Formats: sequence, structure tokens, C-alpha cells
Amino acid sequence: MKKYTLIPALALAVGAISFSSIPVASASFGTGIGVSFPTSGSHSSEIVPSYAAFSFDKIVEELTVEEKHGRLIMELKVTNDGDSDYSIAHRDGQVYDFAILDKNGKTLYKWSDGMAFTQALTSSSVAAHKSEVYTAELDRKAYRKIKDDGVLVTAWLVDTPYKITTRMPTKVGSSTPVTLHGGIIIGNGPWYDD
Repeated sequence: MKKYTLIPALALAVGAISFSSIPVASASFGTGIGVSFPTSGSHSSEIVPSYAAFSFDKIVEELTVEEKHGRLIMELKVTNDGDSDYSIAHRDGQVYDFAILDKNGKTLYKWSDGMAFTQALTSSSVAAHKSEVYTAELDRKAYRKIKDDGVLVTAWLVDTPYKITTRMPTKVGSSTPVTLHGGIIIGNGPWYDD
């Protein structure tokens, strides 16, 4: 019996959840959903990118994390499949963020740390039937410092209740099974430890 025998049933159950029926709360709490299932193993040693996605209403959010030439590239793609613009009111000029967490949930890297944003109320939008892509990149030196301790990458549009999480890219070899893992966090509460 494989270790992941029950996971496909869980994936089907999670796929049946309608996120449009989940009420958005303004309290500081949240919940998470994660799914892992095996794919094929690899016969050579390589760094496998990570990916997670979820949808609500007519919005699809996708997180891709990839190691390229010693750098870490993080991309949050937001697609609006609806017939009207998806608009978000922001408390300041920051539209999105990325964070890398260790196994205990401690923040090792946060894209917005040390950045200055306008303190005026702003808004952002994704036009109907269009996509917006938000990226962050860690150079070789910064990535090398946290590479061994980083476990999860989380991305989100600021001032929305949705956060999407995936694993850091992993090195696989002939004896390492490849698994796909993704998760979302719903709620406005703190999800990391600064």
C-alpha cells in the first residue's frame, strides 16, 4: 500500500468546494487547505519547480516558484475569466507580496520588507478576460542564505482574504518521488511569524 493512497480522494473532495460560497470575514482568523499527491519519480538529479493554483468566483490565482541559474523566481498570475473587471481597494500603494517561510512558519524573506509604498488609498484591477502577473526574484547571494531553511513560498494580493502557498523547488533524484503540493489560506489573520 502506497503512502499516498487516500490523497486522490482528498483532492477530489477539495476540488468540489465552491470558494464563492465561503463568506469573507473581517475578523483576524483563517483556515488552510493543502493537497499532496505523488507523480512519477525522476532518474536524474534535477531541481523541480513548484506550482499551486486555486479559483474563486471567476478569478484564478496561480503561484509558480522556480530556481533558475542559482536565483529564485516567484510568480503570482491572477486571471479574470469574468465579464467585468476584478477590482481591489488597497490601504496603501502595495498591491501584492511574497514570503518564504521555514518549517516552523518563521518568515525568512518577505518581498516588501524594506520597501516604501505610498500611504494613500489606491486600487488595482484585473480586466475582464485578462491576466496580471506579479513577480519577485531572489538573487544568488540572497537565495543561497535561505535555500536550506526555506520550506514554503506564499503569495497574495494585498487586502484580499486569499493567500496561496506551495513548497520551495526541490531537488529530486532516482530514489526521490516527485509530489505536487499546493495550498490556500483563507482569512485575514496572521499566517506567519515575523
